[in-house]
Amino acid sequence: MRIITGKAKGRKIISPDGYDVTRPTLDRVKQSIFNIIQNDLTRDSVVLDLFAGTGSLGLESASRGAKKTYLCDRNDITFSYLKQNIRNLGLSDCAFAIKGEFDVNLRRFKGKEKFNLMFIDPPYNSDYVSRSINLIDELNLLDKYGLIVVKISSSESKFIESKNINLVDYRKYGNTTVCFYRYKENYNE
Repeated sequence: MRIITGKAKGRKIISPDGYDVTRPTLDRVKQSIFNIIQNDLTRDSVVLDLFAGTGSLGLESASRGAKKTYLCDRNDITFSYLKQNIRNLGLSDCAFAIKGEFDVNLRRFKGKEKFNLMFIDPPYNSDYVSRSINLIDELNLLDKYGLIVVKISSSESKFIESKNINLVDYRKYGNTTVCFYRYKENYNE
C-alpha cells in the first residue's frame, strides 16, 4: 500500500504480515473513494479515521492537505505500525494516533472537534457501523456539511442510518461496498 498523492505521494504504508490483524484498503478502492470525496477534503478539513488500522485512509487525507487527521485504533500491533507510518511519512504535524475503543475515542471529541470527513472501516459483519453512526449523531461530531465514508462487506444486506444521518450514495467494489452518509437536512442544499 502506498500514499496516492499529496506531500507523501508514492511512499509506502507499512503493515503487519498477513491479514488476520488488518484488512487494508486496496489502492484501487482508495483511489475511487478519494475521487468521489475530492470536494469534501480541503486544507481546512478535520478528519477522523475511526478504525484506522495502519492508517491508509486517514494518512491519505493528511497527505492531501487536511488540517488535522485523527487516526484511532485499539489493537496493539496495528497501533505501533500506525504511529510508525505517521513518522515515516513525515505527517506528525497534522496526523495524530489515538489508542482505544471506538466509542471511548468518539466521546473524547465531544465539544472539542467537529469533523468534516470521517472514515469508518471496522471489522466486517459487526455492529460497529451502526453503533458508530448513532454515537456520532448523539455526540454531534459531524460538521453540518460533513461526510462519513463507511466500508462494509458487500454481503452485508442492511445499510445503517441514524435519526439525523442517512445514506446518500454507495458503490460496490467486489466484496467491499463503500457507503456515503450526510446529515439529512443538508444533503439537498
